[in-house]
Amino acid sequence: MPGPPPGPVGDRTTGTLAAFTADPLGFLTACAREHGDVVSIASRNVLLCAPEDIEQMLVDRTGDFAKTGGLTRGRRQGFPEAMMNSDGAVWRGKRDRLGPAFTRDLVTAAAALARAEAAAVDWPPGTAVDPAPAVARVTLRSVTRLLFGTALTDVDVAAVGRLVAEIMDLSVSPYALPEWLPTPRALRMRRALRGMDGVVARIGAGSSPVLSALGGAGAAELRDELATLVLSGFETTKNAVLWTLHHLATHPEHAERVAEDAGGAFTDAVVREAMRLHPPAWLTSREALRDVEFGGYHVPAGTTVTVSQWVTHRDPRWFPDADGFRPDRWLGPATRPRGSYFPFGLGPRACIGGAIAVAEATAVVAELGRRFHVRSAGPVRPRPALSLQPAGLRLLVSARAGTRTG
Repeated sequence: MPGPPPGPVGDRTTGTLAAFTADPLGFLTACAREHGDVVSIASRNVLLCAPEDIEQMLVDRTGDFAKTGGLTRGRRQGFPEAMMNSDGAVWRGKRDRLGPAFTRDLVTAAAALARAEAAAVDWPPGTAVDPAPAVARVTLRSVTRLLFGTALTDVDVAAVGRLVAEIMDLSVSPYALPEWLPTPRALRMRRALRGMDGVVARIGAGSSPVLSALGGAGAAELRDELATLVLSGFETTKNAVLWTLHHLATHPEHAERVAEDAGGAFTDAVVREAMRLHPPAWLTSREALRDVEFGGYHVPAGTTVTVSQWVTHRDPRWFPDADGFRPDRWLGPATRPRGSYFPFGLGPRACIGGAIAVAEATAVVAELGRRFHVRSAGPVRPRPALSLQPAGLRLLVSARAGTRTG
């Protein structure tokens, strides 16, 4: 029988937990560089880095794995009836019900809504701004209107935003405490969930394709599905836009092309390259249901098998000048392995709204790039929460000629 994969030794008492908690991105990157494409990163936890292994796990052998992982903890605790927190036949039934709602027409509608919301951004020219609040409002209003079929009130948007903030806070904690324990975090989560219940109750049956697909769901299931769809759609799109603005602020030659592109192929390439370097989803995990083998190494049943978009997207074997921001790499025919780029996952459990997130992000970047010059106003660092956030991002903003702001 093949042996176990190599990996870091770690501390005698805590193993590799301290190293991972202190710098998750650096730890995973070092594991891949020092130990290869299959790495034992902790007891019963294996990291896969090679595209063919990633594709095997996420596409070809999905029956050998169940969805799991620490970063789904908040969603599992708060939303047990949601599709993304289900497995097996239950998941398949939910996916079959929701899938037909996510059509090309819905993608087109998402882009139009996002661009209209972005047109209302009112950054004062000649100042340094934190772009996150405005981008969060644009993306949250866009995704809620798309899913609910109506424009939510500011009160309802704020209620959804509080729920998202609590999930983000929960996702960065390395500890999973019992739900019933009345910690301040748990109490805030419960209040946020009640706020989401109120939003769902007020929108009623609605008229959106997504709500129509959920027409037979009970109140708890409806809340769970809508909350997780909003959470994943909002947070993914918001961070994709923010990271793209960061890269444009440090690459003015690309920003000028975006301003002239009107949301065309180059803007799409810019967004995709930003998601390569700073993927909103930076880690994906599954639990092995039976013994499996990757790269000639034995992985026993019960092992958490992890893939990292952050690690594989920055591998120079698949992306020349892997740490450079090169949008033009997306304008020609794809020659890289399928499993080398997966910002929304791969296979049947890939994010159901991935195409919508790209369309919305491209539309927002196109509109903001048309109206504003942006320059970096300070250092930015990645914050690996449930989604990869740009901590410290501030932009020097000025109006482009012929546009009105302020």
